Amino acid sequence: MIVKGPILIPGIPDMSGDILDEETVRRAALIIARNGVLTDVQHTLRNVGKILGLYVLDTPMDWRGDMLPKGTVMGSIDVIDDDIQQGIREGKLNGFSILAAPTRTMEEMNRGIK
Repeated sequence: MIVKGPILIPGIPDMSGDILDEETVRRAALIIARNGVLTDVQHTLRNVGKILGLYVLDTPMDWRGDMLPKGTVMGSIDVIDDDIQQGIREGKLNGFSILAAPTRTMEEMNRGIK
């Protein structure tokens, strides 16, 4: 099952109340795209899929009745876990979230990303 949707939205508080600006979201997308990431559910660290594609919106876009701002990171995920697919079908799982566990300084992560 392939699911698509916004992964990071600049200027909108996440569930933790954090707000990322457009530049930070763009840099995060580059880090994800270049390094790959684990695709899990509810931050369990149990792999349930694979990122097929990421892109950053150049202009605002309507997504299912919500206007997403320029700079939003959109993604397509191949969900390989049957239980997770069922949860998506039932509407129990209906969005994306990222988990960041820094292992390097911002300066180290920023090298080569412009």
